[in-house]
Amino acid sequence: MKRFWDKVRKTSGCWEWTAAKYTCGYGIIRIDERNFAAHRIAWELCRGPIPPGKCVLHHCDNKPCVNPKHLYIGTKKDNTRDMMRRGRANTPQ
Repeated sequence: MKRFWDKVRKTSGCWEWTAAKYTCGYGIIRIDERNFAAHRIAWELCRGPIPPGKCVLHHCDNKPCVNPKHLYIGTKKDNTRDMMRRGRANTPQ
């Protein structure tokens, strides 16, 4: 737990992951020879297990944010809907 939170810069808003990131911008942490998304680990540390098949989404739309207050559980459909609403979809021209 300390190893995780040592890699976070807390502000009054987003808590920025300061260590490695996936090329898409989400924080990444290696645990027991496996890579995990930092925002998913933050959820589990603060709120408990993620239900099977569910996503951890950001209210703040800031990929490196791991502030549990900015995260919520949703479905893949919720994630896609959120992406479209925020204009992040790669749509053909």
